Amino acid sequence: MLDTLRNATKTWVVKLLFALLVLSFLAWGVGDVVRGGLFGSGPAIKVGGTEISANEVNTEFKREVERLQPMFGGKLTTEDARKLGLMDRTIETVVTRTLIDEAGRRLGLAAAEDQVVARIAADPNFRSPLGQFDRDLMRRALARAGMTEAEFLRVEKSNMVRSQMAEGLSGGMAAPNMLVNPLVRWREEKRVGEAVIVKDDALPLPAAPETAQLEAYYKAHAQRFVAPEFRALTVLLAKPADVASQIEVTSDMVTDTYQARSDEFQTPERRQMAQLVLADQAAADKAGQLVASGKDLAAVAKELNGKVVDLGIVEKRDLPDELAEAVFALRQGATGQPVRTPLGWHVAQVTKVTPGHVRTLAEVKGMIEADLRREKAMDKLSEMANQIEDSLGGGATLEEAASRFSLRVLKVPAMDAQGKTPAGKPVAELPKGDTFLDVAFHTDQGTESQLTEVEGDGYFLVRVDQVTPPQPKPFLEVKSEVLSAWQSERRHDQAKERAEKVAELFKAGKSAAEIASSVSAKAQTTQPFTREGAETAGLPPALVSDLFKAQVGSIAISATQGGWVVARLAKVIPFDPAQQPRDSDAAQRRISAAVAGDLVDQYLSALNASIGVKVDRSQLAREE
Repeated sequence: MLDTLRNATKTWVVKLLFALLVLSFLAWGVGDVVRGGLFGSGPAIKVGGTEISANEVNTEFKREVERLQPMFGGKLTTEDARKLGLMDRTIETVVTRTLIDEAGRRLGLAAAEDQVVARIAADPNFRSPLGQFDRDLMRRALARAGMTEAEFLRVEKSNMVRSQMAEGLSGGMAAPNMLVNPLVRWREEKRVGEAVIVKDDALPLPAAPETAQLEAYYKAHAQRFVAPEFRALTVLLAKPADVASQIEVTSDMVTDTYQARSDEFQTPERRQMAQLVLADQAAADKAGQLVASGKDLAAVAKELNGKVVDLGIVEKRDLPDELAEAVFALRQGATGQPVRTPLGWHVAQVTKVTPGHVRTLAEVKGMIEADLRREKAMDKLSEMANQIEDSLGGGATLEEAASRFSLRVLKVPAMDAQGKTPAGKPVAELPKGDTFLDVAFHTDQGTESQLTEVEGDGYFLVRVDQVTPPQPKPFLEVKSEVLSAWQSERRHDQAKERAEKVAELFKAGKSAAEIASSVSAKAQTTQPFTREGAETAGLPPALVSDLFKAQVGSIAISATQGGWVVARLAKVIPFDPAQQPRDSDAAQRRISAAVAGDLVDQYLSALNASIGVKVDRSQLAREE
């Protein structure tokens, strides 16, 4: 179809049609844009008298997507984030925050500017290794978050007001003992079990059945032996190597780049240092006398009952100006005289000096040439990509475009979504990363994708020639897999029969050790475990749940990985809040926090009803 459209664009009929479309757009399309705005009008969210635009909501949504990228390996798309409910969570956050702000304004609450500044200065995220507030550190953090200092100041003011309201609502909230004690008794009760573990592999594999029986098993479980979808592809590749012969890098270009990147090739002097910080002039004077008499830092600290702090390896820029000059004037192994900074009096010792170094042009010439070639190759490919798109738009086929620009065409007879052949081997020469696979398996059969860039690896365009949908593998091809599955399943059933015999022996009063010895199994007595303590007990969660429903002496059976577990409840250990006050207090804090959270939720519901909230999702859809 795409080829047909490209060829059709060359005819005068289609050109006339396009002209009519342009005229119709001028007649009414532009008018709509001018009258209603590109994305419509009106706020996306309205809370009382506060209006929030779609742009503000989407900016916060994108910021949250960026924040979560590391958790998804950098592959979280905005579409995936919406499917995960991240937009709904963003809307809820914006609404909640605005409701509290609106209520705060009605109550006349406000945060003083000096309090906000003090709060920001006290934030440990904005402090240098020496404990000082570092404005550059804050600016870099804000830049990563896409915020200006003014925006951050406004946000912190609002946060302080919200904190005041939250403290007023839930501060000092303590759940009553009549609520806490029954819950903590239920939650913290522990039990002990005697278990016998019957492993599947302790039994011999069943003999292979008749072919007819195996075929019947294959038909009943055909979904377990399905080949994945395969696609036959034709791929146009435009890689840096394809234009390498057209790239020229002169010595002048290398020299200019070296000079422009000179900071990159300079390693500043570094020093490994430790320090003692003193609070007053008297202590500093005493330290100065001790240093002058030849005492090292450890001896000075011992004399003054101070603590030596190892700062590790530092550069000059890491230290306050007054201290930096003194430290970087010391020779290796020397202890300096006290130096005063806003943090107090510092007595520093330099234990190691690593001189600075400037890499010469000769040292980095090869790296610079490679960088320039790669950069210019990508620029050349970018120009070529525009020409390729124009050629395809003019009706050229993928093969014709490849021939016109002397590019390679890769034929892939069959490939699955992991980039492997039916034999399970990776397809050679595919573009790097997951982008290619994603495009190849989201392009319809018989059509071509858009020309797509792969970061650092050029461009590709893929045509899907044929799609072979998932289908059961032929029985003869997977006969050995079917036999293995049948034998494993039958052996697991036989292990269950043995586990049921173990249960009967438990009921007959036998000990776990006696039973295990008689059936070639493993016995164990568990550590005391709670309702959520399956890992502590070393038992399947389902078995733990059954034991908490049972009386002492009761038996429970559950499947586990590669076998079965049979357990008898040996002991119940009640929880007494009076005897374990620390655990009880921790539980009370958790329950109190939950009650406080419920109270805040009720308050927010009341604010929603009294202030009013309107969300126009159509505005958010337009803003995309």
